[in-house]
Amino acid sequence: MKLRKLKSDVDFTGKRVLIRIDGNVPIQKGKVVDGPHGRIARSAVDIDWLSQRGAKVIVLSHLGRPNGKRVASFSLKPVAKRLGGLLKSRVTLSKEIIGPKVVKLIEQMKNGDVLLLENLRFDAREESNAPSFAQALASLGDLYVNDAFAVSHRAHASVDAITSDLPSFAGPLLANEITVLSKLDKGLKHPFVLVMGGLKIETKLPVIERFLTSAEKILIGGALATTFLVAQGFAVGKSVYDVDGIKEAKSLLAKAKDKLVLPIDVIVASSVRKDAQTRCVSVDAVKPNERIVDLGKKTLARFEDELECAKTVVWNGPLGMTEIPKFCHGTIRVAKAIADRTGSATTIVGGGDTVPVLEAVHLADKFTLLSTGGGALLEYLGGKKLPGLEVLDSE
Repeated sequence: MKLRKLKSDVDFTGKRVLIRIDGNVPIQKGKVVDGPHGRIARSAVDIDWLSQRGAKVIVLSHLGRPNGKRVASFSLKPVAKRLGGLLKSRVTLSKEIIGPKVVKLIEQMKNGDVLLLENLRFDAREESNAPSFAQALASLGDLYVNDAFAVSHRAHASVDAITSDLPSFAGPLLANEITVLSKLDKGLKHPFVLVMGGLKIETKLPVIERFLTSAEKILIGGALATTFLVAQGFAVGKSVYDVDGIKEAKSLLAKAKDKLVLPIDVIVASSVRKDAQTRCVSVDAVKPNERIVDLGKKTLARFEDELECAKTVVWNGPLGMTEIPKFCHGTIRVAKAIADRTGSATTIVGGGDTVPVLEAVHLADKFTLLSTGGGALLEYLGGKKLPGLEVLDSE
């Protein structure tokens, strides 16, 4: 896939540039929870790049699932504040998404100004990919930039239909992600190790199946691994696992048991409190009142051995209950092992729940790619065509 990219030699002075970002981040007590390597922080770099070149930058985003209604808790006001702080300049939030009031705000913009339109999903036509909504958005700009890989798997008006009405390009953030990810299709270097965590097997299954042939090893951790343990007949106490995924896990074990590397020992706890007592046990020694919260020492040593000579590593999903710092040890150990391969290997890490953990131990910038995509990354890795990318394909 070759995306139409923004070229640095284009004169953006006075141009109204619509840029789609993913500002869909957690909001706590009216403030954005988004670290220095989060989605908004990384989008701000490209917004600033356009602003510095004299563009009138009109930012499009959504937040949450308001289902086509105005919901105060889903307002982009905190996102505007966060963007303003990152850009060190005022970012105006338009209370409207389209219409005369928005047109007037844009007419008042000076070169380099940044305007954020209110939550696109306040209009039900966004998620239905309605041409009327796309045309109304397109009328506000001179060109369109998709810089949001994380929403490119959605056939929504601000991602898909809008490209029919404006010259459209992939932004630098999106283009870089696809450039790195495309190495998995062309010029894949071996040994290739796939690391999968998280919970739901249905979202991971297409990825595992796609790389069953090309990957030398597939390391399984997190609640995903617990599902495989149940499929093998182990008792897992009160552990969280994907009940609906046991059949698929059994099927994968039958097809590729020699490639799957599952835990041989785990960290268990009788509760998930911060002060919970833990112990490291073999996978056949989990008591009925215990739950698996992290990978064990022998398992981590095996994972590190498998990663030591890898030339390509793809990792998606936490390997323990990372919501609690005490249970992040396995995830951090594996993250360090992968980071150590960067330079000698292409290292691709899915963001999402792992980003705060990686930021806390200063590893977020130690990979070839820390993807902004969640569901979009899984669909891309699973071989699906993403609507937001297909419309920008120049081939």
